Amino acid sequence: MTQLPRARVLFSTGSLYLYDVSYSFALAKEAGYDGIEIMCDERWSTRDPHYLKTLTTAHDLPVLVVHTPFSSKIPGWGYAHDDINRIERTLELAERLGAESIVVHLPSRIRMKSAQLDGHEVRIPALDEEGKLKAWIETKLPDVQRKTPVKIALENMPLKRVAGFDFDPVWWNEISAWSTVHAHLTLDTTHWATKQIDPVLAYEAAKDRIAHVHLSNYYNQEEHHLPQKGVLKLGKLLHQMAEDGYAGTISLEVDPQHLNYKDAKEVRAKLRESLAFIREHLR
Repeated sequence: MTQLPRARVLFSTGSLYLYDVSYSFALAKEAGYDGIEIMCDERWSTRDPHYLKTLTTAHDLPVLVVHTPFSSKIPGWGYAHDDINRIERTLELAERLGAESIVVHLPSRIRMKSAQLDGHEVRIPALDEEGKLKAWIETKLPDVQRKTPVKIALENMPLKRVAGFDFDPVWWNEISAWSTVHAHLTLDTTHWATKQIDPVLAYEAAKDRIAHVHLSNYYNQEEHHLPQKGVLKLGKLLHQMAEDGYAGTISLEVDPQHLNYKDAKEVRAKLRESLAFIREHLR
């Protein structure tokens, strides 16, 4: 009997970014995850294809997703302050590793501009109507996507709170816009929760385009809790995905503090508990 494709459950190294990358591989393998999502950061070890291939071989654990860096301080990647350059470098890394997808944040609606205040020049936030990344996504991304087997998956982003007011800092961050902005998408469950949106609704709107899922829960107005603890009914989401035959990737992406990162025994236990929760509801 032919085995149907199934969702692969990954561990995001961003969940333990305080640890060595090799330690994250070892813990994920021990817990039974299917693969790794690499969070690229300032450390060359998160972006060195030769080293990452060595880890993949040593632990028999593939890198299936690569996440573009948050920071602009990325030694070794040239014009790393340029959002588009960071995407291009991440895509090159993913192609060399044989990854299926890369995660790209939706573009910011805000840029910093100079202004005069009491005779002094200051930098203030302003609406960016003609952002370079926004224009690149609208005009260049479709052609880039056609030329690579790696899915460039745009991720919904959280609401921000500024001076006591909620503010949405990025473009296309409503279900109607995000679900159609590109052929491939990353669904982040806790980011939708900051907007008081059930991620099941986002999934149903974009299910044919979702290449990857960042799975975590929302609790006491904090993001990235363990999937089994919080206000989101993630079991319902996973069950629906299984019913639909979702065969993409799902990463456990949580805050290190919710894994009790200072206690290796606790980390191991929580990694196993989270994986068991995910697989139970994917059956």
